[in-house]
Formats: sequence, structure tokens, C-alpha cells
Amino acid sequence: FPDWLSVLLTLVFAVSEYFVMYGRFAWNPNMLPFFLLLGMYGLLRAVGGEVRHPGRWFAFSVFAFTLATQLHFLAFLAIPTFLVIFFLLRRPKFSLRAWGAALGIVIIGYLPMLLNEWASGGANTKEFFAAITEKSTKEDHVFLEKFIRNITEHTLAGLVIMTGFEGGTLPSVKTVGGGGLVITCQTKCDIGKLYGLIAASVFGLAVFAFGFLYLREKERRKKDFLLAVGLWLIVTFGLFTPLAYGVAPRFFLLSGPFFFVLLGCLGLIVVRALPGRAYGRIVVALLFFMLAGLNLSSLTHRFDELSRAKTEPVDSPPDRILKERIRVTLEQQLAIVDFLQARSRVQGYPVYMFSEPQHRRALKYLLEKRGVENAVLGYDGIYREGVYYLIVRAQSDLEDALRKYRASYDIGTMTPFGTLVAIELLPKESVIIGERQDFSIPKPSDSKAPPRYTWNEYFSRSKSGTSEDGSTLDKLEDEANNQSE
Repeated sequence: FPDWLSVLLTLVFAVSEYFVMYGRFAWNPNMLPFFLLLGMYGLLRAVGGEVRHPGRWFAFSVFAFTLATQLHFLAFLAIPTFLVIFFLLRRPKFSLRAWGAALGIVIIGYLPMLLNEWASGGANTKEFFAAITEKSTKEDHVFLEKFIRNITEHTLAGLVIMTGFEGGTLPSVKTVGGGGLVITCQTKCDIGKLYGLIAASVFGLAVFAFGFLYLREKERRKKDFLLAVGLWLIVTFGLFTPLAYGVAPRFFLLSGPFFFVLLGCLGLIVVRALPGRAYGRIVVALLFFMLAGLNLSSLTHRFDELSRAKTEPVDSPPDRILKERIRVTLEQQLAIVDFLQARSRVQGYPVYMFSEPQHRRALKYLLEKRGVENAVLGYDGIYREGVYYLIVRAQSDLEDALRKYRASYDIGTMTPFGTLVAIELLPKESVIIGERQDFSIPKPSDSKAPPRYTWNEYFSRSKSGTSEDGSTLDKLEDEANNQSE
């Protein structure tokens, strides 16, 4: 792209609410855009014929892609597929030394996984393919329905990524007997369908512009760039199709960065179509500044909600980026931990706490970091000496959340923490199984998850380091999720 267009695309990318929000916390998939772009850059330098040592760039790209494949299961499938097809189409000529270095990088990068699979008898691999099959078959939809739904998901994801606007919708399409299609659009869909249709139109034009530029491009370097981007988008789209009814927002960390290439191609076509290149640049620049402004407006609104989450039960709209039910901040979690720690110190008892998994694990980590004895509420039994709390959303159905606990506990004081509320539970005498839990006794694990060894565990063949979060705890977490819906 011309320098001026590249700067504008970078501006929109930098303030995209989607990428800003995923860049604010540590999670494996969040690093995908960086390593994918890094790997793509190295690959294009390697095949471009303009560098002195293309083999080094090839090895560099393999290093980046190897790391990316370990960040998300879709990347693990997409990257090898993309590279095989790209090499078949482009047929680059690298030295045997370069191929050997690339293979060595892959082997070293996957050595821990290979050793773990050897020790566990391939348990993780079996679970991986079982999970893929489950995600693809859990919804009863034919291929055409999944294909159309995938287009819908890409369109609405593009709208969120480019503008930060999360209110777009599109009608749902289902097949009927005889090959017919039924299009439905209920109240929620009807409210946002105009935005969705505009997004679909722009997305379609951008794809058309991309294809037009690819067919017209004669320069090998630019052709390679368009080929790589187009092939990556096709591969990821193909992988998303069987999962179309279960696509999560984070999946677009794989393809989202390359949506900006489609946008850039559309910008180029607009410039060439309008009379006078200068006039076209002004129009495109204004449109891109508008996209940046929309994202900044969405970010401002979200950060305002986050700033009030500690003191107010903020009512947030449905979240198409992180799928958060409510806004929760670290400051809020620290306040809850301060409260639980103070209650523990006053009574001299350990803390038993339960919440939705994303909050429970964070609170448990913070409690352990401070040396506060704690366990999961309802997992290790009920003891006389204990501080028992249920942490739930302030705007959830509290009576429904408490229903399962009333048989074993009396309900105590409710302490609000903005969007969360801590509810004290007082054990009934009839359910108490002991005076105080002995935390010095190692907890047995009933986890059914495949073993994942550390180096020490691998060489000693010890399985004592498996996670304590077993299937029983998973069931409790599922129940907590159901209650908070």
C-alpha cells in the first residue's frame, strides 16, 4: 500500500477496540496477531527475492509460526495448512540447510509436547481431536447453514473490529425440506439489521476489491503479499465453517489483522474510482478517521464502565469482544480479597469461596499470594471453623443463585462491590463434618484431564503435579455458569 494508506490502516488497527481489549490481559490467544504478522512478514521477505539470505528469513518465519501454533488450536490447524498450500503455489527455492534449520526449529519447539505425548500415550492428542469433533457436531446444522452462518460471523466480526460497534445483526438462515431456505429476523435482529447489512455490503466490496487487485497485480512482491493474505483468509474461513455455530470472538485473533488488508484494498479502489487522486485520498482519509473515531468512542464508553464497576452495578450491553457478562476490574477483585482476608484474620478461620470460574480463579490466586488459607466452597466439605462466601453478579437473580445453598447454609450479610456482591453463608449445624480442615494433607485429584508434565515430572514419571481442579469442580463451575445466565 502507499505510505499514506498504510499509516491510516495502522491508525485504525492501533485504536481498534477489539485488539485493544485483547491486548490488556495475558492469555495465550492474545499473542496470535503478533506472531502471525511476524511469521507472515518473515515468509514474504524469504520468498520475495530481494534479501541476501532468504533461508534465514524462512527459518525466522518458521520460528514465529511455530510459537503461534501453540497459542490456539485453530492456529495449530491453520498454519501448517496455509504453509503447505502457499509453498505448492509459490514453490520457493530454499537451501537444504534452510529446510534443515526450519525442521530443527519445529522439533525443538514441539519437543516438550512430543515428550509429554510419549509419556501419556497420546492422551492430549486424543482429547484434542475429540474436542474438535464435539465442537463441529454439537450443533445439528447442515453444511449450507454453517457456511451462511460463517459469513454472518465474519461480517459482524469485521464490523466490531473496524468500528468497535457491537450492535449489528443479520437474519438467520435455515434450510427446509426440498432445499429451500427460511430467513428469520426476530426483534433483536430487526433492531440491528441495518448496520449488519451495511457491514455485509462493505465486506463484500472489500473482498471484490481484493480479488480485483490480485488479478491485476503484476509485481511479484505485491502479488505474493496478496496471495499470502488471501490464502490465509480462505484457510481460516474454511476452518471456521464446521464451527460456525460455536465461533467465539477470540477466534478472529487469527484472521482479524488481515481484515485491514481488505479494507486497504477497498480504499485503493475508491481512490482510483474517484476523479482526481487527491480528492479520493481525502475521502478515504476521512472515512478512516471516522472508523478510528468510532473505535475511540467505544473505548471511552467501555473504560467509563470499568471505572464505575467497583462502586456501581453497571448495566453493560451484550459483549461481542470478550463475552463478558459484567465489567470487573483488578481493583475490584483486590477489594474483595481485602475483605475476605480481613474476615479471615478477625475469626482466624480459612476462607471458603465460590464464584464464576473467571472470578473464582483470580480471587483464589490473589488469596494464595497473600498466604490466606482457602478452598473452594462446597468442594472439601463444610467445617465449623471457616469463612464462607458466595461471589455473584450484583444484577443476577440472587434468590436463584442461593437456592442450592439454603439446604446447608443460612444466609448472612450481603456486601456489595459494584458489579459483584459477596454473600456470607453460615453453615447449619447438621451439615458440619468437622471442626477445622487440615490443609497440610495433600488433596487427591480426580481430574480426568490428560496429564501435562513439567520437566521434573517427566523425568521422574511422577503424576503428583496434576491440576487440583478435577471433574467435580468442573461440574460446580458449570452450575455456577448456569445460575449466572
